[in-house]
Amino acid sequence: MLERYLFKSGSFLACLAAALSQHIVDNGLIFSGEQWAMAVDLMQIGVSGLRTSQKQLDVASHNITNVNTPGYSRQVVEQKTDNAQWNGNNYYGTGAYIDNVSRAYDQFAARELTLSTTQLEEANVKQQHLAMLDDFTSKSAVNSVNSMNDFYHSVRSLADNPSDLGSRQTVLEHANQAAVNLNNAHETLTNIRTDVNQQLSVSLERVNALGQELAAVNTSLQQQSSSDGSNDLFDQQRTLINELAKYTQVTVLADKGSLANTVIIGSGDTLVSGVTASQLKLIDGDPDIANKQIALINGNNSKPIKSDTIGGSLGAMLTVRDDVIDKSLDQLGQMAIGFASQMNDLQQQGVDLNGQQGQALFNDINSTEAMSQRALKPFGSSSDISVKIDDINQLKLGDYQLVSEAEEGIDKKISISHMVIDQQGNKTQLEANDEGKFVAKVDGLEIIVNEQPSLIAGETETTIIQPLRRGAADISLAMTDPRSLAGHRQFTAIAAESNLGSATITKAENVPDDAAGRYQLKLNSVDEKMTVTVTDLKTNAEVELVDNSYSVDKSATIVFKHDDLPSIPVMTLSAGAKANDSFEIELGAQNSQGGNGNFLAMQQVQHQKTMADGKSSVIDVFESLATDVGMLKKNADKLSEVNQLDFDSASERVSNLSGVNLDEEAANLMKFQQSYMASSRIMSVAKETFDTLMRAV
Repeated sequence: MLERYLFKSGSFLACLAAALSQHIVDNGLIFSGEQWAMAVDLMQIGVSGLRTSQKQLDVASHNITNVNTPGYSRQVVEQKTDNAQWNGNNYYGTGAYIDNVSRAYDQFAARELTLSTTQLEEANVKQQHLAMLDDFTSKSAVNSVNSMNDFYHSVRSLADNPSDLGSRQTVLEHANQAAVNLNNAHETLTNIRTDVNQQLSVSLERVNALGQELAAVNTSLQQQSSSDGSNDLFDQQRTLINELAKYTQVTVLADKGSLANTVIIGSGDTLVSGVTASQLKLIDGDPDIANKQIALINGNNSKPIKSDTIGGSLGAMLTVRDDVIDKSLDQLGQMAIGFASQMNDLQQQGVDLNGQQGQALFNDINSTEAMSQRALKPFGSSSDISVKIDDINQLKLGDYQLVSEAEEGIDKKISISHMVIDQQGNKTQLEANDEGKFVAKVDGLEIIVNEQPSLIAGETETTIIQPLRRGAADISLAMTDPRSLAGHRQFTAIAAESNLGSATITKAENVPDDAAGRYQLKLNSVDEKMTVTVTDLKTNAEVELVDNSYSVDKSATIVFKHDDLPSIPVMTLSAGAKANDSFEIELGAQNSQGGNGNFLAMQQVQHQKTMADGKSSVIDVFESLATDVGMLKKNADKLSEVNQLDFDSASERVSNLSGVNLDEEAANLMKFQQSYMASSRIMSVAKETFDTLMRAV
């Protein structure tokens, strides 16, 4: 019985019990079991108290030392009563022991902090980039608008003295400056886009490093037999996960039968599985190589990750790049194309100082090179595609997809069909024309497949159509001689603001100079029939017409009648006019020099709603760009503030639960120190008891 009591106190007490027992036998002494048990129990209880108090002091000291360690979770000792022993018809306590050292941790609070970290970082990064773009629109891009306004003002001054070469040179200089500023604005935005791609690349390097570190932590955790003793590793794991959450949305799944966790990013892509970490890489877009994509690399396999679900700073940068910067480039291109197209059209309608038909002021928006660059074909494609801009008023922002699909017919021949898909998913089939080319007209564009791709049955090829992306980069001044500015305009037709119809008027060919003058054309309704009257505004006399009838459904040629000369076709009134519509027409001499009608028409473009389905002028396109970016920045500012509040709230919840309270830990130190000293006193009492027994022996 005595050996059984003593053995529980450890090897020292066991040896002591054996020695005492032998001494008793050798000397023939007899002591009661209760006397020996009391001394041994005191020693056992004192030892357990020392051990538990020592561990409590260790943990409290560890907590205090890590009070400023990021991600550290306060540790708590779980102390329990040791099993009681039966003796003398009763149970007696045998001390205490440490059952576990746990973390003050709540997975739901930790998950909430991880989510709020992702949302806050996404909002902050988006806000930073939008602030930079807002600064761009208020400084760099606005120079383009100012230079265009300077051009319009110089044209207005030239209209007062259309033959002055100095004023003409000023117009050319302002036209060139407008083109250069548009080029610079495009380059600045492109550089911002490149910077975003570089930031993505740097961020991916850190994400990959975090994946490797998490895999290393998982390796260490798998070496643990249980969660005991892994608290610091779990804290390290959670700290790495929270840092990873800054870059992307993170989901952590616990593995059954293992302390290692699986880390999933975005909407379901595994970054870390057990002790293995995958790599993220920035790859070229296809077919737009500038549209870099994030891909998950697993061995030799590459899987692109959807940019709209990745979240965090990576998701913010992709969103700003694809939705804001690209749209801004398109708006700049739309502005440049609209400006150049209208100036060129007006120039080519007029006559210059040399009496020649006017030439383009800017480079042709539909040059062979420009039309080809608007189609981004897949690498290695044999197709030849041109994209012509027919109507600037119908142009829309964004990319189009041209999908070519090969099918095998009954006769085993391969036929290829082509379909254009716009931003809303609307589809337009391309039809073959007389030349065997496939053509479709969509949103003011004429898309032409000059040569089809080489495809086998079942294959498809997708070409990205970007009609506006390079507009601001390609605009340049095509004229150097100020005498080539075509100020004289032989024909001008201005519709009255009160017109309800949609008809337009165009000049007939080869109108003789003796028909020159200013006229008013008006539509009248007589007995439910439409008629046309033309009044000479110089004499207020009505011009006699060969035929004054008009049909709303058909165009009408206006022919001036002369008694002694052949009748003169002067203009054509298109279908769509309504009663009481009127037009003011100026018809100049064909080879007149020094006229200013064309200059007056040029300056009117400044405010004419000739774009976006008649809703915007060229300048309004920029105003739309500035407004869009400004509103996005304002919304980003508010979202950042809201997410900061959510993050602070989640951080506070985690801190209240897992944070170290120095006052509490200091109190624990004093409490466990006193407990340690008291246990030491128990040991002293046990020693005195043994000494008494030994003296008695």
